[in-house]
Amino acid sequence: MSNRTELRARVRQELGDTAAPYLWSDTLLDSLLVEAGEWYSRLWPMQAAAYRDVAEGQRVFDLPEGTVDVVAVECPPGIALAHEVPGPIGISPAAGGTRQSWGVWAGDLYLGRPAAGAEIGMTKLLMRILGPWDRLDPIEQWNGPYSDERLLVLWAVAQAWAWLEGQEEKRGRPPRPSYASTTARTNAQLEAEITARRRAATSRRIERE
Repeated sequence: MSNRTELRARVRQELGDTAAPYLWSDTLLDSLLVEAGEWYSRLWPMQAAAYRDVAEGQRVFDLPEGTVDVVAVECPPGIALAHEVPGPIGISPAAGGTRQSWGVWAGDLYLGRPAAGAEIGMTKLLMRILGPWDRLDPIEQWNGPYSDERLLVLWAVAQAWAWLEGQEEKRGRPPRPSYASTTARTNAQLEAEITARRRAATSRRIERE
């Protein structure tokens, strides 16, 4: 795994901007790499589990910060709940006569009915979520897949060239054709890498099945 400082050096290598004075500042490249991490998290969010204590009658639970999606909910752990599909069950007074379910609204997770019986207790609610990978840090290693760091670098490189085009336009000068062609070439390379990554993920999923 690499940290942001190491990835920035790789970005400079790709840009051919390794000798001072730099065409792209460290601050700019660091900012682009942070954005690259956010972009990657939207494409392939991290799978995680989050537990919540459950009080009697409780229905609302906060989602972990940055949650992209909730994949499944168990309460208690091991008992999967229906996603917003409540329906009648037996005549158990503790269950209130309704099968438990869950849904998400405005950043909170809601149970279909108040928690009761075996649903109550410490860490009784388990959320399986998709969330962002850690923000790229200048010292700590990134917690995302090492094999996908190449995607972060290419994304930052493409954005760096696009930034340079924009600076030329702000100065009232037509961007050099080489800037546009390099941006297009880098974006095409990035798309090819993304396609290969998706194809590999699909192959692994088929093998498991």
